[in-house]
Amino acid sequence: MRKPWIIWMLMLASAGAALACSTPVFRYAIERWEADPYRLMIFTDGELTTEQQETIRDFKKYERFGFRQPPLMVQQADISAVTNLSATVWAEISTNQAAPAVALLYPSIMRDHSVVWTDDLSANALNRIVMSPVRLETANRLLGGDAAVWLLIPGDDPAENDSVRKLLDTQLRQLEETVEYNADFLALAAEAGAEVPELNFSVLEVDRSDSQESVLMAMLTRLSPEAAEHSGAIVIPVFGQGRAVVLMMGEYIADQYIKRVAEFLTGACSCEVKSLNPGFDILIPVDWIGGITEEYVFDAELPPLTGPTALETPQEPPVELLPAPEEERIEDIVHPEKSLFWSVLGVFGIAVLAAMAFTGWLLLRKNH
Repeated sequence: MRKPWIIWMLMLASAGAALACSTPVFRYAIERWEADPYRLMIFTDGELTTEQQETIRDFKKYERFGFRQPPLMVQQADISAVTNLSATVWAEISTNQAAPAVALLYPSIMRDHSVVWTDDLSANALNRIVMSPVRLETANRLLGGDAAVWLLIPGDDPAENDSVRKLLDTQLRQLEETVEYNADFLALAAEAGAEVPELNFSVLEVDRSDSQESVLMAMLTRLSPEAAEHSGAIVIPVFGQGRAVVLMMGEYIADQYIKRVAEFLTGACSCEVKSLNPGFDILIPVDWIGGITEEYVFDAELPPLTGPTALETPQEPPVELLPAPEEERIEDIVHPEKSLFWSVLGVFGIAVLAAMAFTGWLLLRKNH
């Protein structure tokens, strides 16, 4: 009578093995973890000028055109009819910002409705929000093969800044030479006839007084009041498709913590569900999938990566200005990874129940 339970355990073990992944986290992340879309609320007050309508259309390009996963989800509402979350956001920003205006919020999956940035509805605001020199350089380095780009925000103390920079340069060079990939990944790479990626880390400084980087600074620090008020150096390692691992400040900018982050990024991706791993996404709207030139997720049976050229600026879509989205649109974003997870789990559960029922029927027939 123990055989059915043995079969049950073997099926579970097989399922667990199928979900295991030996690919280093930094490679799995850039190939498989699509960045979560930020939310952009556009508040209007009556008629808009031609330039303002054009700006709305340009914002919506990032919502629907040229990206497999849109980097922005756009919601438009007149201030005379705001409800739910948009009413809360407008109440927060209206003391300092007159309509027409925009408000940038973190991705909904983060369950944080903090306003990251507010601005007027203009082409300059669009340029500030969607991209900056540091974000573009970060994307170029990650697509170029860097395991992580360590953003360094210098503080008020020049001596501390020099010390932190020297620490990062020294420790990261050492880790590049000493950290080794796991044996399973090396074996799979050899079997596929592929060379393993060279391990590279780089440091990129962010000038907190640079107006071009003001939105990036807000994204990096608004989640932590301590970081927003911190006057010392801050270090943020970024990997994958623009995912910040952690904010490092003060005593946590040290050898042992730098090493821990590096070991996490280069270790086997034991959990393939992005939301269960540390970090949060930065808004960097480039074509990540199209920019990948080499694949290293050898043990995942997924279709080849396809997409247009990396870092390509979205072209004008052949459509007219769309009407304002429904009020509930932002709150009701559907996350494909969750739907897929529950679908697979449901199919798996049905298969297991069917197998158990069939086994029980066989045992009963044998007993009779």
